[in-house]
Amino acid sequence: MAAGRAEIRGAFAAGGWIDASRPLRGATPVWPGDRPFVLEQRRTPDMVLSAYAGSCHAGTHLDAPLHLDPAGAAVDSVPLDRLVGPAELLHLPGAGRALQPADLPRGWEPAWPRLLLRTDSYPLDAEVGPGFAALSAGLVHWLAARGVELLGIDTPSVDLFAAAELPAHHALLGRGMSWIENLWLGEAAPGTYLLIALPIRLEGAEAAPLRAILKPMSTEF
Repeated sequence: MAAGRAEIRGAFAAGGWIDASRPLRGATPVWPGDRPFVLEQRRTPDMVLSAYAGSCHAGTHLDAPLHLDPAGAAVDSVPLDRLVGPAELLHLPGAGRALQPADLPRGWEPAWPRLLLRTDSYPLDAEVGPGFAALSAGLVHWLAARGVELLGIDTPSVDLFAAAELPAHHALLGRGMSWIENLWLGEAAPGTYLLIALPIRLEGAEAAPLRAILKPMSTEF
């Protein structure tokens, strides 16, 4: 990953920011059994006051080690430098299966420690159920061995819906990686982006919603 360690000499490409987050609203689907997201508002002639509640895994969110390890770090302890910086986006269309190293482009190697996977397998506002793509433990280990520290995917989970043993989650945890679930990448073409993906600072929580934004980059090394 020599390129990933090089100083960025390029400038942002023309164009604006891409919002890679799914909206949080009353109809936002959540994992079966999770607490639905609720937004309540009190309106007066002079102001609006809102309150919200729901699962920390609703919408686009960051999982922390605590999600799988009761002794693990909470979401407010995830290193921020993992969540801000150059990231590569790959388009790996697929549905209902766990992606393998063989699904990556021939000869491809990660240039950055941040990788986003667009599978187009989970539409906006779809109910959470079988059919979306996920990661295999083998792909996690392959990427970790090549320096990837943050993985993001456009599905509700890094594991398949029916994967009760959560092999991808545990592979990510074992490799010391961070992961973002439920991105919305339908407006982002493959390429290199500046990624800013900061979760709410929920002290002691195992996950937190985040706003992920992308801006295309041109780089020279």
